[in-house]
Amino acid sequence: MLRSSVETGDWVQILQADPQLAAAVPAATREDAVVYTFARAMWLERGAWQAPAHADDRAGHLGLLLLDGFLARHVRVVDRPPAELLGPGDILHPWEGDHTEPFRADARWEVLEPARLAVLDRRFAAVAGRWPELMAALFGRAIARSRSMLLYLAISQLVGVEMRLLVLLWHIAERWSEHGDEGAGDGCVIPVHLTHQLLASLISAQRPTVTSALAQLTERGLISRSPDGRLVMHGGPPTEFRSLRAAVR
Repeated sequence: MLRSSVETGDWVQILQADPQLAAAVPAATREDAVVYTFARAMWLERGAWQAPAHADDRAGHLGLLLLDGFLARHVRVVDRPPAELLGPGDILHPWEGDHTEPFRADARWEVLEPARLAVLDRRFAAVAGRWPELMAALFGRAIARSRSMLLYLAISQLVGVEMRLLVLLWHIAERWSEHGDEGAGDGCVIPVHLTHQLLASLISAQRPTVTSALAQLTERGLISRSPDGRLVMHGGPPTEFRSLRAAVR
């Protein structure tokens, strides 16, 4: 069942809700803008999500800033089902069309963990436009997301599913990991439940192959599971190709 967005009438101060965004602008800008840069909050429950149309103010809409939670965007082109993982700090523009001519792309959104988003609508854009540094920081988030997609593409071309999984999981862990969770020990807990099918879509593999690769990585002590079923990374991220190959042998 498709779930729609729920706008509760709450407002969020984005520079307080997103400390990394605040750190990306000069202190003087931050102190001035924090008084004015409020955005409406949107809450999403787990499950399939139908993005809002925003037909009336689309021309001035900057998008949706993901503050908490995780989403996946699935796209099917010529019977291939790749996916994109989005987490805190990412900017969505879900009503933007896909340019996949001459092929048809069927895209769908899935909320993996309950999510909170800031609605950067026309009103917000008019206010935030007073501070070019803030607008540049938001634009940088969009650029960062496009570069992240290139990283996913590079990962999907690595030889060996175990190697692809290890690189992907460490990337997710280093960006959004939670330390000190009960049951994690000395590992980094990945703060989102990732199904075998989603992992397969993220690295361009088949689900049974991913299941087998996860079992091998678990047997080697490179990953484990937290009490609530999330993946836990152990050791440290391999920083060189040579150490990466040694880890998955």
